Amino acid sequence: MDNVIRPSFGGLQQPASTEPPAYEDGYQPLHVYGQAAGYLVALIKDASGPEGLVLKVVVGPAAGNSIEAVAFFVASDEGRVDADATANAILRTLEVVEGDRSSGRPA
Repeated sequence: MDNVIRPSFGGLQQPASTEPPAYEDGYQPLHVYGQAAGYLVALIKDASGPEGLVLKVVVGPAAGNSIEAVAFFVASDEGRVDADATANAILRTLEVVEGDRSSGRPA
């Protein structure tokens, strides 16, 4: 499929960390998609809400340990596919913003 955004689309591969970061809420990411523009994009599972177990795409400062959920998905194979596509789109957006900043164009 040529219309799928891949994790390496248009950017440099981020080095893989040997140990996933721990966040202030105690979450361990299922997957870290990468960093761009000073932010980290990751996927977590969370069952603390009234909706039960969900997948959450989260974004937070790369230098910190706080995160903010930006998208929620059903905890299923289909939900994971949608979460992966969304997280990669967010990461690519941050890469574009980062590129504009480094080129001197206003963000």
